[in-house]
Amino acid sequence: MQLTPRMAARATELQAAIPTVVYTSGRRTLQAQAHAMAVNTVMNRNFIRLTYLHAAELQTLVDTHPDATDVLSLQTLLADAMSQLSTDDLNRISRHLTGDAVDLLPMEDANSQPTDVGNQVIAWIQACPDTDKLLLREAGLVKWHWQTKSPDNSTTSANV
Repeated sequence: MQLTPRMAARATELQAAIPTVVYTSGRRTLQAQAHAMAVNTVMNRNFIRLTYLHAAELQTLVDTHPDATDVLSLQTLLADAMSQLSTDDLNRISRHLTGDAVDLLPMEDANSQPTDVGNQVIAWIQACPDTDKLLLREAGLVKWHWQTKSPDNSTTSANV
């Protein structure tokens, strides 16, 4: 998953504690991040606005291109825009770009409630001293996202 040492260590510890945990993504390239954002934007046109604290310019780009409605056109639009951003700006948008975040297969029942094992995972992550953020929903979509603190031990405001 090409994670930072901190995230890799914590992800390994969680998997050792709860072996049924399944990671669905880790570090992403710029293209992979644009694809993930595009897939979710197709499902919810306001996904970027509702999910990413530091991506207003990307949401504006989506808003000003109402003809971009499929994954490929949105991915191209977003990737082109992100390729013009500085590394610092990109890192503020998503910890997936730094390797400080993973997504997990949600452990929920038919009523969208965490299963018993899902609750154990949530409790473990919340108790982890390196956890910066745990999200179970992103813009109303079922997405389990876990990110650790930035390498300088501070908490930043990157959302996903």
